[in-house]
Amino acid sequence: MSDIKYTYFDLRVKGEPARLLLAHGGVKYTDERIELGWNDPKPWTELKPSMPWGQLPMLQWKGESICQSMAICRFLAREFNIAGKTNLEMAQVDEIVDVIQDGISATYKAWYAKSKEELVKLTEVTYQTMLTQLEKRLAERGGEWMVGNAFTWADLQLFFFCTEEFLEPGVVSAYPKIANLVGRVGAMTNIKNWMETRPANGKMHPGYQIYFQNAYKCITDME
Repeated sequence: MSDIKYTYFDLRVKGEPARLLLAHGGVKYTDERIELGWNDPKPWTELKPSMPWGQLPMLQWKGESICQSMAICRFLAREFNIAGKTNLEMAQVDEIVDVIQDGISATYKAWYAKSKEELVKLTEVTYQTMLTQLEKRLAERGGEWMVGNAFTWADLQLFFFCTEEFLEPGVVSAYPKIANLVGRVGAMTNIKNWMETRPANGKMHPGYQIYFQNAYKCITDME
C-alpha cells in the first residue's frame, strides 16, 4: 500500500489541483474519494470527526497529514521542485496562483448569487479581464512560462483553470500565448495520461451544477 494518500470528495473542483500535482510528480498514491454528501451523507458524516479541521481535502504523506487545499498544493510543488527556484520566483508563482484562485472563487460566488446576469458578468467581464492580464504578464516574461522561464506550479494551475471545468476552448484560444502554454502543459506525459484516465465526477445534483460544468454551460441551461 502506498504511504501517500489523498482524500477528497468524488469531485474535481478544489481537489483537482493537488491531483494534477501528484500526477506530474509521478508518485504512487491512494486516491480516496468520498461519496458526495448530497447523494449519500453517511460516508462524510462518519469521516468528518476524524479530520483535523473538519473538512477536506487532506493529504497523508509518509506519516504526516496536511490539510487545506492550497497548503497541500504548495507542499507538493516544493516537493516536486516546481515552486520556483528562488524566494522571488516562489512569490511570483504564488502571485499567479492567487490571481487564478480569485477567478475560481468568483465562479462560485456568481453561481450562488442565483442570477444569470452574475454568471454573464463573470464570463464577459471577470474572466476576460483576468485572462487579458495573465496574457500580458506571460508576454512580459518571454511568452513561454509564467515565471522564471521554466515550468512551475503557476503554469499547472493555469492549465487547470483553462480546462473545460471553467472555460470553453474557444475562450482560451482568444489568448494565444495562454493557449500555447496550456497546450504544452497538457501534452506533458504525466499530465496527458492523468487527463485521459482520471475518474469522472460523481453524480451531479441540480443545485450544484457549477461543480460539474462551467459557467458557460450553466448560462445555456438557464436559457
